[in-house]
Amino acid sequence: MLTLRLLPEDELDGNPAQCVELAVPRRGGDTITVTSLRLTPSDLVRLRAQADLALGEIRAEVLRAEATWRQLLGGWFEESRAAVDSLTPDVALLTRVLEGLRTSL
Repeated sequence: MLTLRLLPEDELDGNPAQCVELAVPRRGGDTITVTSLRLTPSDLVRLRAQADLALGEIRAEVLRAEATWRQLLGGWFEESRAAVDSLTPDVALLTRVLEGLRTSL
């Protein structure tokens, strides 16, 4: 989970433009390390806009993949249905199965 913090004046290190701290936790095995980035407010806005664009592209790709999957699945269903509908039942086999069931009961 990302955290944002507006730095107090005593933590600015002589660069008041970079007054926003973005903390990024990273999990590595059993430990969690936090990397901090100092940003300007305009950098933060650009970061947000770029992240929104990237997420939008990911969402669009997921929707395209899902639509393709649904088309393929629908095609397979239709092919399977047509194959099953075109088969004629083997009456002799069904008769033997029914006779076997009657004698075993």
